Amino acid sequence: MKIGFIGTGKINSAVVEAICTSSLKNYSIKLSPRSRDKSTVLAKRFSSVKRMESNQLVLDNADIVFIALRPDVYEEIISELEFRNDHIVVSLIPYTRKDILLELVKPAKSVSRAIPLPTIINHNCPVPVFSPVEQVMKIFSAIGQPLVIDNEDQLHVLWVLTGLITPYYDLLSELSKWSVNNGVKKELADKYIADMFLSLSNAASVRSDINFSELSGHAATPGGMNERAGKEIGDSGAHKAYTEEAGRILEKFKTV
Repeated sequence: MKIGFIGTGKINSAVVEAICTSSLKNYSIKLSPRSRDKSTVLAKRFSSVKRMESNQLVLDNADIVFIALRPDVYEEIISELEFRNDHIVVSLIPYTRKDILLELVKPAKSVSRAIPLPTIINHNCPVPVFSPVEQVMKIFSAIGQPLVIDNEDQLHVLWVLTGLITPYYDLLSELSKWSVNNGVKKELADKYIADMFLSLSNAASVRSDINFSELSGHAATPGGMNERAGKEIGDSGAHKAYTEEAGRILEKFKTV
């Protein structure tokens, strides 16, 4: 399996590391020269990885091509490249629909779109995949938990949620600061907060019928801390801030 990566930013770098630490066998990886420091480090760390001198050389030595470029530069970069009709393209670019990509990568006929997160390094990451093919699913199954998506509108809604990672970590940071201010050692507070929210997410994830409202109600003992906190925070409108921001991000996807 010959895999190429155009762009070596956070996401592509994470996917490369995930592949190199997975159970996948008999593969080689070619990296574009962009992000020189990251591509050089990956090439030195993993024997199966080689940094190429140009994006075109990546394509010439790959059958499966992951593309993770900024939305404002991808078209210019891709339009300068010559694809083969047997190339399998995996786009990690937001906002850009499959039909537009197919025009850019002609004569290649296979384009999948996917949303891996940097956490894929840990092989513990859901990966929504639109228009998957067998080879792409094989890779994502080895490095994460692929979820096949029926259409691009659904894909974009899920993509929006990745824009809420920073406020999620900001919440954990605020809870850590509050704990420290009330006498808990920072290391202990950080560990407990990270593991507590992980265990709560896992409790939902392992259910065959995930129902967040039911889990919320189950935790809200009448007259207890959770019942009060749920009501107070809900009444403050704090939850709506997340959905309102998600709506604003989604508008960007609707323009493409």
